Amino acid sequence: MIRILDSFIADKIAAGEVIERPVSAVKELIENSIDAAASSIIVEIRGGGASYIRITDDGCGISSDEIETAFLRHATSKITSAADLDNIQSLGFRGEALASISAVSRLTIVSKTSDDISGTKLMLHAGKVISKEKVGANKGTTIIVEDLFYNTPARRKFMKSDAREASVITELVQQYAIYYSDIRFMMINNGQTLFTTSGNGDVNTVIKTLYPDNAHSSLIAVDGNGVKGYISAPGTTLSSRKGQLFFVNGRLVSSKTIENALSDGYGGRVFSGFPVAILFIDEDPFAIDVNIHPGKKEILFLHANELSRRISDAVASSLDSRASVPNPAYRREYTSAIDTYETHALKSEYTRADADVQNASEVSEQSTIKEYLGSLSREEDSEQYIPKQHSVHEDIKADEESAKLSMDFDNLVCKGYVFDTYIIMEEGDKLYVFDQHAAHERIFYEKLLAVYNSEKKLSQPIISPIMINVSADVYQMKDEILEVLCTLGYDISDFGSGSFIIKSIPSFMDASESEEFVNAFCNSSEIGYGINSKVVDKLIMKSCKSAVKGGDRLSEIETEELLRELSHCDNPYSCPHGRPTFIKITRNDVERAFKRA
Repeated sequence: MIRILDSFIADKIAAGEVIERPVSAVKELIENSIDAAASSIIVEIRGGGASYIRITDDGCGISSDEIETAFLRHATSKITSAADLDNIQSLGFRGEALASISAVSRLTIVSKTSDDISGTKLMLHAGKVISKEKVGANKGTTIIVEDLFYNTPARRKFMKSDAREASVITELVQQYAIYYSDIRFMMINNGQTLFTTSGNGDVNTVIKTLYPDNAHSSLIAVDGNGVKGYISAPGTTLSSRKGQLFFVNGRLVSSKTIENALSDGYGGRVFSGFPVAILFIDEDPFAIDVNIHPGKKEILFLHANELSRRISDAVASSLDSRASVPNPAYRREYTSAIDTYETHALKSEYTRADADVQNASEVSEQSTIKEYLGSLSREEDSEQYIPKQHSVHEDIKADEESAKLSMDFDNLVCKGYVFDTYIIMEEGDKLYVFDQHAAHERIFYEKLLAVYNSEKKLSQPIISPIMINVSADVYQMKDEILEVLCTLGYDISDFGSGSFIIKSIPSFMDASESEEFVNAFCNSSEIGYGINSKVVDKLIMKSCKSAVKGGDRLSEIETEELLRELSHCDNPYSCPHGRPTFIKITRNDVERAFKRA
């Protein structure tokens, strides 16, 4: 039997599409405040936003005779005809936010316009009006949302911890405070003021205030055709896209089009991780569709290719364009040292990507050794990097050593050091090229895991404590962060006001390495999803990249120590992300490249 749902059920279904979690409600209410031309917005939450959300603004307010209408579905002041949908210039327009939020909460609104003598207070439970009265109030609107999802318990079951929900909300407010730097934002969580912005319009100051970490400390300005903002230098990256914010006509959006255009702008300059990017994009309202997602998270571009070009050009022009481009003319595969490991990979405890690497790297006969070695250091996004299967050519004979599980490092003789990165070793008629970055990553990774799994934590005190400043959303996860870092051998504690203090570090790190590791760890997207061995493994895998020696020329003693430590690793053949730590080139390979064989 087909029946029409009653309004109570229909409203709750609609609410589920628009309001997925507390941050969804905060987003909709903040956007309403911005549309109301507010110059000050105060966001206060308790219990991760599930028990209490309060948004106060000094915008235009809602008149007494329209305040009940505002909570009806599809009631809006933003559009009047279908043609308006092709020229959306406000953040809200469908009239679903207030109706959806009130349908799944106990909501109170107090609002006053400049023309009203007094304010109006309206209370609703599950979308039904409970009371309405006149009250004293300042111009603007205050909305209090309590017991969110109290009448939809299934929705509550899928919410994260209070700390995680608070972190996501805090991050959202930070993001809006950056674009709308001329609005004064205040964020309060459980009675504690996390941050307040000045509202003076200085975007750069707001960024540095809200994100005091190293990745945001020296951003490069972008000023192109309809594309403005800030980006980080190619060498400054995070382990996730958390540092990438995209605003289109003031609307915070997620967009693969923009992500890809950003990557194109950087070209081959970024070898790992994701650069910080805060982009403000102006686009003709007629050329975009902001109505393709219930929560308005995504956006559709009519002229996507042209927009991509504008973004990539703006990013590229802001960066140093001196980059060499190899021109390989002949393709051939060399065997890598990890081929000695592939036969036994299934028996190894390393069942992650680092044990699955079986690829051989490609080299051009006419390209220089520098181009060849440089190509080996390129690393795609570690989350998506899946090495290709090794192709065995008929003219490459597998000798007895390809069947060995381990390699004897003691027989290697150092023959050189190139580009402050690659160590050249020789053994008989074989040449081994070690990537010191990848090798150091592997060493760090296994040492950190060993410390984490060990009952005894070996650490060393430092003379001068290290201060770590983090953004407010990261600070909300301090208990989880500090717990794991202490387990890894740090003496680190909360220092208040969005900062941590380090007094002791793991015994095998120096001060700079330990500081870089903590910064990368705190910026990982995995923070907040619970503590278990798999999550910790991913955190260490992502963060250990920051601790490698980048471009540092090692002394002979340091080189020997690096290889000695690598030889003692359970898997010395690849870094945690899957790249080989060293490759093997036989004398026959070299002679073939020079047409001598």
